[in-house]
Amino acid sequence: MKEIITKYLEGSASDAERRELLEWLRIKGNRKDFNLHRFGWKNGLEKESFPGGGEETWDKIQSGLLKRSFTGWQKSRKLEQFLRYAAIFFFVTTLGSLMWVFINHAEVSTIGLTRVIADNGQISKVMLPDSSVVWLNSGSALTYSNSFAVKNRDVQLLGEAYFEVNHNKKLPFVVNCQALQVKVTGTKFDVSAYPGKDRVNVILEEGSVQLMKKNNAGFSYTLKPGELAEYDISNEKLSVSEINTYKYTAWKEGIIHVYDQTLEEVIEQLRIRYNQEFMVSDDVKHYHYTFTIKNEPLQEIIGLIEKITPVKAEQNGSVITFKSDKKKLNSMNK
Repeated sequence: MKEIITKYLEGSASDAERRELLEWLRIKGNRKDFNLHRFGWKNGLEKESFPGGGEETWDKIQSGLLKRSFTGWQKSRKLEQFLRYAAIFFFVTTLGSLMWVFINHAEVSTIGLTRVIADNGQISKVMLPDSSVVWLNSGSALTYSNSFAVKNRDVQLLGEAYFEVNHNKKLPFVVNCQALQVKVTGTKFDVSAYPGKDRVNVILEEGSVQLMKKNNAGFSYTLKPGELAEYDISNEKLSVSEINTYKYTAWKEGIIHVYDQTLEEVIEQLRIRYNQEFMVSDDVKHYHYTFTIKNEPLQEIIGLIEKITPVKAEQNGSVITFKSDKKKLNSMNK
């Protein structure tokens, strides 16, 4: 199979070999082997040696090749067999690791859906069929129909994502996220709408976005570049403020800017970034912090928090709890 994988990566695999590869990739352990072989092959190339000219171009070609292979394979199967087993994986460009996108067909009359998921602790980058680019934050999911960019450009977001949307005035791009809809024609913006949270945040970096509600035609707000819109779901109130957008969107580059945030706010970002559960006692929630996280291990960040404030972190099972460090607090008060 390594020979077929190499031929696929080089763009020389035959249709039969691509079909064989797709069948092989249905086994979970094989997908890991493909991942390792792909990165080993890719790292062995000079940038100018990538087929098709350039690493970024190569990534796009690989995504398209496997999608087209999937389409051909799909047509060659009997419909009943396809409906029973249709859970085939194809690859999209990611930051740091491969992401799996799966297409589910419940029945013939149901519109097929594509769902992209960023694993916990990972940031994933995907190119949509209209060439718009989306970065998904840890634990987030993006869903769109197989008629995307043909009949509509509607997506469903659970979690946080940064969008670079290609301009198309005739076919607006709509992000559906809990209580809000974010409608654009072409722009750069961030949406945070994690399930279970009482707030939806929309940050506009470039262009213009319109905030709407499905069940309220009278609700509409047009956001301007440099603005943060915070929508409180429980009381249905919208507040808008001017911000430095990079502090809020740098997560897509693996950077977290903590600026005058409470410990409670900080650990929420750490939970997403490091896939770690936290608890914080009431007597230390009010402490504020300002620092930048790049690629530091979680233990270094916890050590920094303990160093600059009288708190200590204790791990009990899978949960890390921040509580008051009485000894340090007493020494500071002397």
